[in-house]
Amino acid sequence: MEISKSETTNSTNTNTITKPTKARIEFIDLAKGVCILLVVIGHCGVRVPIFGMDMLRMPLYFILSGLFYKDYGGFLNFLVKKTNKILIPFLFFYLLAYIPYYIFEYIRPGLIQTEARGLLDVFNNRQFFNGPIWFLLCLFWANLMFCFITLNVKREYLRAMSVIAVGAIGVTLGINNVFLPCMIDVAMSALPFLYFGYILRKAPILYPNKHDKYNLLFAIGLYLIAALIAIYADNPHYSFHYNRYAGNLGLLISGSICGVLAILFLCKSIKHIPVVSFCGRYSIIMLCLHHMIYRPVALGLGYININGEVNTYITAALTIAICILMIKPCVKYIPWFTAQKDLIKDKTAVR
Repeated sequence: MEISKSETTNSTNTNTITKPTKARIEFIDLAKGVCILLVVIGHCGVRVPIFGMDMLRMPLYFILSGLFYKDYGGFLNFLVKKTNKILIPFLFFYLLAYIPYYIFEYIRPGLIQTEARGLLDVFNNRQFFNGPIWFLLCLFWANLMFCFITLNVKREYLRAMSVIAVGAIGVTLGINNVFLPCMIDVAMSALPFLYFGYILRKAPILYPNKHDKYNLLFAIGLYLIAALIAIYADNPHYSFHYNRYAGNLGLLISGSICGVLAILFLCKSIKHIPVVSFCGRYSIIMLCLHHMIYRPVALGLGYININGEVNTYITAALTIAICILMIKPCVKYIPWFTAQKDLIKDKTAVR
């Protein structure tokens, strides 16, 4: 994660926060890497025997988005920025995935077992052929909603009330099976997590400070709380994709926040793991690619007589390896569609 502007160094007699200039915050890449790898192996069918895992994967990404939120000088600039970084990658990989879908449907109808029905899925279906990229569309709307609130509501307590109100509407829609197209209802439900990240940025967690020597202890303590909540509440979890949750909502939110903070403190303590951090830096590419890779890999391995659980591990390992190999070519040849370069230029935007 890169700081785009020079930051000042704030010092007091009791605390010093050093803010890097034009440098990546390494532990954020590590946190994103842990998260995207958990997403990939989960989609490949690998079960991770860690209490509370289902509470924190998606909330982590929303919280990170809020942690680095900037309005870029106005709603129009913000819209252009998020269109380049989120919406265009979504549209590119959404359309790309439907090419093989239509080819196989033409050659042999019914060969592909999927809930996806075609290009209009984004308007009338929660399941896309490249399923995981629903998150990008959801994140796009959540960011726009939050930008509108922050630009028009100046008092923080009113912002909090506005975000909670929008989140409550989203949850209510899900409970009552009310579908809104383009993942707008899911974005509403997820908005409070983005806001929590925005509030969290006021704490010194992003930068070196005197409390860093306790990071590992913070991580262990917060994870134990999340794990206890998961055990006590019978593993509450989200299904953001379908705007659903299971279990006590209050405990679920509390467990999610504790779990996310545990990951952040743990990663800040470790700082960098080469392969994992690399995956985190280009997590959007792995998110967009892995579904189109693991499905044919799993199909191919299905013809080999391998134990089912072993098969999932092999599928996950091959999927991750192929994704990693494809990152550099994607960055080099299609940077406009992988959030590396801006396709839409806006010279008035704040950099």
